[in-house]
Amino acid sequence: MLAQAAEHVPGSGVLASGFAAEQKFDGHRAILFTPASPGGRLLLQTRRGSLVQDRFPDLVATAEQLPDGLVLDGELVVWDTAAGRLSFEAL
Repeated sequence: MLAQAAEHVPGSGVLASGFAAEQKFDGHRAILFTPASPGGRLLLQTRRGSLVQDRFPDLVATAEQLPDGLVLDGELVVWDTAAGRLSFEAL
């Protein structure tokens, strides 16, 4: 789950060989687990295993609409609409 620094992005020929890269967003890496069955608990976990769903109630409320048994791995970011960019401070 940790990003690795690189001096440059490889050319398009490398992508055909199975290599993939993506931009590193400045946020919090997390894994979201929807309940395995109805009535279960939704969990939001950091890469170190800490449960943080209580810190992101808006995300949890939205994620409750997702299907049961889903696992999402990604970066939690906040878009600052006034500044037109991501805001780590707002996160």
